[in-house]
Amino acid sequence: MANLQIGNMQGLPTELTSFLTTLQAQIMNVQNRTDQLERLAAENARLTTELDHARTTIANLQKQLGSQNAPEKNFSEISLSNPAGAVGAPDKNKEPGLEASTWASKASVSLPVTAPKMSTVPSARRIAASVRMFALPSGPSGYEYVYIPRSRRLKHKEVCSSLRTLGVDSSRLLDINFPARGVIGILVHVQYADTFKAKLTTASVEILDAFDPLDPDNVADPKYASLSTHELANTAAMLHHDRCLQALQFLRPHVAIPVGHFFCEEGWISEDEIPTRTTLTNAAGGSLFKRQRSSSVTMSE
Repeated sequence: MANLQIGNMQGLPTELTSFLTTLQAQIMNVQNRTDQLERLAAENARLTTELDHARTTIANLQKQLGSQNAPEKNFSEISLSNPAGAVGAPDKNKEPGLEASTWASKASVSLPVTAPKMSTVPSARRIAASVRMFALPSGPSGYEYVYIPRSRRLKHKEVCSSLRTLGVDSSRLLDINFPARGVIGILVHVQYADTFKAKLTTASVEILDAFDPLDPDNVADPKYASLSTHELANTAAMLHHDRCLQALQFLRPHVAIPVGHFFCEEGWISEDEIPTRTTLTNAAGGSLFKRQRSSSVTMSE
């Protein structure tokens, strides 16, 4: 079923075609998550190996340090033979006093010096975020995707960096995705939308108010070239549906839940796909969604 081609559905009833298209989207979503889980399992195995190696190294260093600090009858005859702190054979040609001073100097160099932690002054953005946390809800509620053009293929870090250069508070950007060739979609809260648009307009960045993420023309992948207009519309809806679900995976629970309701009200996801605190906690606990985003990126407020 996962390999079912939409092009083979011609001639089937519309309801069956819609059902198979939805089923295919769900299977693709499960396959993507399975691949993600396998990559995370491999990464976990690698990190576990590195952790075991680090623990072994620490144990060896502690053992060496303990042996260096142990009392000896002829402590003045002990000297270090290498910078790592290994104990070598005593040099009988040196005077005891000189050997003792050499031991002290080398031992002091080998011990790590921990710099005192300096308190950092919180930035204005962090202070504003903390104030919003304790403020009573006021003003309009809801979310809005703002669409702007792009002249070339961009990475999400490049988008964030460029927007910060234009004076945009990147912590207020909830999702960044690429719904069509030459278009960037940015999700913001409606209370920040006007400010965000004003900064874009001031910087002479065009806002694509007429852009529709469900437009069949957005599907530019050559593998869909043989599809009919109706099938392209279903494919565009399926791709946008997946983008929405992916965005929810990277938002903090207190943001993901209301954003999920917004997506549902727009008709982009179903009501049973709105996340709950239980599902979000389980997902975070399993580290399933802690990967780096490949097609979309989100940042919590």
